[in-house]
Amino acid sequence: MLLYQNRESFFYRNYQYEPLKRAYETSQYVTKINPGIIPDQTMEAYAGGALIRGANPILVLSDQPPLGLYLIGLSIIIFNNATTTSIILLGLSALGVFLIAKASLKNSLLALVPLTIFINEPLFLNTAVNLPLIEPIQLPFIIFALYFFIRANRSKNYTRWFILVSVMLGAVISTRFFILGAFLLLAFVAYLLLERDIRKIFAFVLTLPISLVVLIASYFKTIMDGYSLLSVFGIQKYIYVYHKSELGIPFSFWDLILFNRWHTWWGDRSISSDSQWIIIWPISIVLSFGLLLTKLVRKKLEDVDKVILLWIISYSMLLSLGNVSVRYFMPLTPFIYIIATKALSEAARKYIIRK
Repeated sequence: MLLYQNRESFFYRNYQYEPLKRAYETSQYVTKINPGIIPDQTMEAYAGGALIRGANPILVLSDQPPLGLYLIGLSIIIFNNATTTSIILLGLSALGVFLIAKASLKNSLLALVPLTIFINEPLFLNTAVNLPLIEPIQLPFIIFALYFFIRANRSKNYTRWFILVSVMLGAVISTRFFILGAFLLLAFVAYLLLERDIRKIFAFVLTLPISLVVLIASYFKTIMDGYSLLSVFGIQKYIYVYHKSELGIPFSFWDLILFNRWHTWWGDRSISSDSQWIIIWPISIVLSFGLLLTKLVRKKLEDVDKVILLWIISYSMLLSLGNVSVRYFMPLTPFIYIIATKALSEAARKYIIRK
């Protein structure tokens, strides 16, 4: 239904570069006196078009790596529409959620429960309507990094899966601020250290430079314009300094996800609410941590769930560092739905057995 209702925005060949360029040149990104305010999706639609016309990414939108913008540009080249590729990537995200849910729940029908909640929640639907945005472009790389890592730990030939994990990690840090990739890596390293498998740790570490190759490759145009490889890493330092300003209200994430109290970080810093918030969020996160504690006490935490829970913990730590809005929740919500579904299904199974 969403695809049909927004078919013109998603699929029609209607990209127009010049109006976007004029909007950008008179916007808050360029003009300091009486600028026109344009939303992120307008800026990113313009930037994608500029990059495929040969612009240097650090001169267009320097506060984030360029892979996501190149994918928007690819959508423009193939479909003459800045949004179509993002819709395809959201579809891949849904597929990845289903695969991870199936690995955890061991039942295809049950795996549809967290997937159905995820793709029908207001956050997902509103994100899809307001494309192109960088966060949903990055999302499938996060999800499939987790999926490939789960496959690596269930396979004898784990090195090839670790290669795919590193490619996905590289795509994550090449699409948006690298700190998210660092916390994703933290979850993986924590799992391997808990497992104490030296051979897997060694194999994983050996594949990690692939992620840096992906990052460097995303700056191909920058390097061709005369910048050195070291400059690419210098750009990451600039991105870090730029985003460091977001470290303003630590732990406000918990107030938002549990109680729908959004701590704004501008003006009078008022506390507001978000219409996209749903009661399933606090229920799911409480059930997730409840299952974690129960399994730890009984020492029955399965490997798949251990990876998912370590990601939930790691990403929650990242969100706890500073300013947040619900647009940052999409890498979290499908996984708390999976664990919550598992907690409820296990409780129902025990109840039926007792009866």
